[in-house]
Amino acid sequence: MQTMAQDPVFVSGKVETPRHFAQLILPVLDGSGSMTEPARGHISKAQATNMALRELLTRIKISGVAQNFTCGVLTFDQAVTERLAPTSIASVDDNGNYDPLDGHGGGTSIFLALEEAERVVDRFLLQAPDGGVPHTAVILLMSDGCCSRPDLTRTIAQRIKTGPNGYRVTIACTLCGTVGSVDTAGEALLREVASDPVKYYKTVYDAETLRAFMLASASAESGGQIP
Repeated sequence: MQTMAQDPVFVSGKVETPRHFAQLILPVLDGSGSMTEPARGHISKAQATNMALRELLTRIKISGVAQNFTCGVLTFDQAVTERLAPTSIASVDDNGNYDPLDGHGGGTSIFLALEEAERVVDRFLLQAPDGGVPHTAVILLMSDGCCSRPDLTRTIAQRIKTGPNGYRVTIACTLCGTVGSVDTAGEALLREVASDPVKYYKTVYDAETLRAFMLASASAESGGQIP
């Protein structure tokens, strides 16, 4: 049986708030060549993504619930790179470079990114100790286009959502859109991938909207609003 809360702990004369839950936040960021296209704010889509993630990390680090969060980062094009292994949020560099184009720039293989995300999430959830706080994970998938193998992407997403750990995993998706253009195929695919096509999907055009959606998705699964 899992414990939902613990009493405050006094360490070296200060109060350290104990964890009430353990949540992995796993941004999965598209680094395909089209991420060089402009976003609002006179920056590229890749730069907007980097900015949004850094602001998200800062927001969580200064919150009163930071001790409950672990963060990892995956970037992808036709290959997947683990930019940050799952790390306690307090130790994550929120001024780091998470530009998804670094080391990428090819096509869009969402299915490969989801396969790696599944492995990272499973490792995190399997390490949960018996009788410890509840462990959950949120995959924050961001892409700016349709995958080269959409059917395989759907299959892997469904496996994540319905597998043994599926009840503890949420997939939230954003499509980083191009102003003046509509990617109906990309939007439809990401809505199918998301755990909920309304609550956990959004088309975004700028860094602030992307950051806000990521924060809202993490908040929804942490049992309350992140301050």
